[in-house]
Amino acid sequence: MRIRILCLAASTLFAASTFAARADSYTFTISTGPTSTTPGTTFVVSGTLTGTPNLSNPSNPAIDLTDITGSGQGYAFTGVVPLGANPSIAYDNLVFTDPDAAHVDALGDLITLTSPIGTSLAHVYNNGTYHVDIFDPNDPVDITPFAIETFTLTPDAVPEPSSWLLLGTGILAFAFATVTRKLVPRFQ
Repeated sequence: MRIRILCLAASTLFAASTFAARADSYTFTISTGPTSTTPGTTFVVSGTLTGTPNLSNPSNPAIDLTDITGSGQGYAFTGVVPLGANPSIAYDNLVFTDPDAAHVDALGDLITLTSPIGTSLAHVYNNGTYHVDIFDPNDPVDITPFAIETFTLTPDAVPEPSSWLLLGTGILAFAFATVTRKLVPRFQ
């Protein structure tokens, strides 16, 4: 009996840890407007971003951004700069998932961006209004700021993980073995 309880507890713990470690996926669109330094220049990029849930503030859920792909108008987001990899910029790579919340924060996200002139960094942040600062790949001191006009974030449909199916099958087999053991007389 103890072995059965321990097996069931271990299965439940395994399933819970698998559920907590899942990565969420979202479809995003960013469109920018021209600024005083970039009159007539805008860009629209859409794609997919993924991350793990961050519930440190349950009233404002977020994800820790781990990957991003997306392109538009000659720009392409190709990756996320890991935390601490660039000490010259303050960023936390959090993206807020509540549609009524600010989607980027004052620290923001640091993303690798390719464009017709090369690969650079894009710093997406919010200090009262949304901004995307694009660093010139040929002159990292030269920054082109864009004001984000719209930022949409839509959760992607996530299929049921196979681990839940495996856990359910194990529990059913356990229950079937228990019932069978009671119904079939033991041979001595």
